[in-house]
Amino acid sequence: MVELTRKQRELLQREHLILDTAQNLLHQRGYAQLTMDRIAEKTEYSKGTIYNHFSSKEDLIGSLCCRCVNHLIDLFTRASNYTGTTRERFSAIGIGYSLYYQLHPMDAQNIQIVKINAVREKVSEEKLLEMESLEKRVTEIAMDIVKQAIEGGDIKSSDNAVAESIVFGCWSMHYGALLLDQSDIPLYDLGFNPTVKLLWQNSQKFLDGFNWHPLSTDIDNNALFEKLCDDLFEEEIIKLNNKEKEPWLKNMHTG
Repeated sequence: MVELTRKQRELLQREHLILDTAQNLLHQRGYAQLTMDRIAEKTEYSKGTIYNHFSSKEDLIGSLCCRCVNHLIDLFTRASNYTGTTRERFSAIGIGYSLYYQLHPMDAQNIQIVKINAVREKVSEEKLLEMESLEKRVTEIAMDIVKQAIEGGDIKSSDNAVAESIVFGCWSMHYGALLLDQSDIPLYDLGFNPTVKLLWQNSQKFLDGFNWHPLSTDIDNNALFEKLCDDLFEEEIIKLNNKEKEPWLKNMHTG
């Protein structure tokens, strides 16, 4: 790694402060009430300084999304490098994705904001390209594992569309479920809890449908879930356990 100069470190720290401040204001006031003036006031920097880092409010939101996707890349890479079967590594991505958005629910909302046409059309071309590149990296990590499974015989298929179907299916399953989890729908009261565990069960049945070995019916599925959580996501689970109103965590390792 290239060592940063003091000035570079100071600029990076300032940028992190601006992003964190903007995130807090988004949470407190919503997107419509987020302004560069308010960010400048909270950070105690001039508005010109804020604009030196971000060309617009929309670019700032785009940067928050890029930070989120970079975190996901770190989680996905951690799962991809796990010394397990291809199916275990792919399944671990789903757990990491779920845990991350349980821990950082506002990140999901930021991504939703930047997908609104009225917002996205104001994001600079440079920032859009950065977002696209990062999102592509996320899908590539997942896609690579599926392709390795096909090449290694864990998935017995010659259909070139299988990899795309698996990645898109699991992505849409987790994305939709986590949006529901962050809505006002009382999932816990309705019996749909814990979200991460339900997603695990559904995704395993989904992968069974593609005949991805070892099948969930041939192993102790609950034990594997616990093992992946313990081996890969101990830090995230500790943080979630320290958060209030996370009742599903009490049952995180139950059958």
